[in-house]
Amino acid sequence: MSQEVRGVISRSKGAPVEIATIVVPDPGPGEAIVRIQSCGVCHTDLHYREGGINDDYPFLLGHEAAGIVEEVGEGVTGVSPGDFVILNWRAVCGVCRACRRGRPWHCFATHNATRKMTLTDGTELTPALGIGAFAEKTLVHAGQCTKVDPAARPAAVGLLGCGVMAGL
Repeated sequence: MSQEVRGVISRSKGAPVEIATIVVPDPGPGEAIVRIQSCGVCHTDLHYREGGINDDYPFLLGHEAAGIVEEVGEGVTGVSPGDFVILNWRAVCGVCRACRRGRPWHCFATHNATRKMTLTDGTELTPALGIGAFAEKTLVHAGQCTKVDPAARPAAVGLLGCGVMAGL
């Protein structure tokens, strides 16, 4: 059954961001719902708000995050409810030419969740980098979840999903 949570959205280019009620659907095949514990503020979110990435408004902002997997969809084997994870921009396919050559950073067919999070009026949201973590919970492709040591601090390891990776 879908869940209603609060999240930070950008409705249009340059408009102030706002807190809105987000509808998170049940996870579909290959998907996971993650309860967000920490999400960094990244300059990329400003680029989304300013229209520098694309014009698929409204955006559910946030992508540099860590949290706990709450629910998984059919066929998910890499993570389970209760796992502490960081969220990645890309869930690589594992079968394209780049992945087969051991270069997943050049993957031709990365995955995001296919089910859509919406506003309560049914308006579909575009999650920033396929994540949308400025929310209490988000729906992602399970391949975007990387398990980490549960003793790690969420605010520190969440940075691995973007700040550290962008720097590399």
